[in-house]
Amino acid sequence: MKTNRIISWIISFSILAALTVAAFPTSSYAQAGAKSNKKIEVFVQYKLIKSGMMKKSNIGVAVSNRTITLTGTVPTLYDISRAKKIAHSVANHFNVVDNLTVSAPSVSNKVVSQEVMHRIETHTFYTAFDWVTTSVHQGVVTLNGWVNAPWYVKQYQDQADRVAGVKRVVNNLKTAIGSDWLKYRAYALIYSDPFYQPYALEINPPIHIIVNGPDLILEGNVQTSGERGYLSDLMLFHTNAPNVVDNIQVASD
Repeated sequence: MKTNRIISWIISFSILAALTVAAFPTSSYAQAGAKSNKKIEVFVQYKLIKSGMMKKSNIGVAVSNRTITLTGTVPTLYDISRAKKIAHSVANHFNVVDNLTVSAPSVSNKVVSQEVMHRIETHTFYTAFDWVTTSVHQGVVTLNGWVNAPWYVKQYQDQADRVAGVKRVVNNLKTAIGSDWLKYRAYALIYSDPFYQPYALEINPPIHIIVNGPDLILEGNVQTSGERGYLSDLMLFHTNAPNVVDNIQVASD
């Protein structure tokens, strides 16, 4: 039995050796490398097609000198990142050069801004303790405002990257670092007050609370100037905040 296993192993090894010689008949390292590069190129193309990213040859793939070069166009910045990850997954010991560009349909700045804000405001982590605004010019999106935790800075940029028409993102988001007690105290005072309880039922409550250092910053909007005035007094006299910055806008103005 042991002899049979040895013979079987020898036969398998011989077949593998024969296949290797057949694949590289000239025993040339240069030719072997060229064939290996071609296999990687084909596999990257296959995975791009399977992912739905490569359609009608919109992405070119070239492999040489342990480098995978991607050229062409994709709909969004997020697709550029995906394409690079796919190339790395095929040959993670190769360098990936990204020469891809965004070729998005002609979309107005207003539409792009609305879509970016919709994605951010409906994001799982976006709450009344975050405040993000956008401005858009010729496909360049600028994110401004505050986030409740440092890792949200990248999360919200990722949402902007997924929007067609966005060619670049300037991320100016800052992480608010302040008293959690003050933050939750302000939230409870606002949204438990009969004056503002209807706002608490909205998917994205319109009054946002940022606590950064000694500052309690109010952002967002209310319907009337009376609501704004009462809100400012509520924070000044019932939170013990060292400083209240009232940036609330009145929708009717």
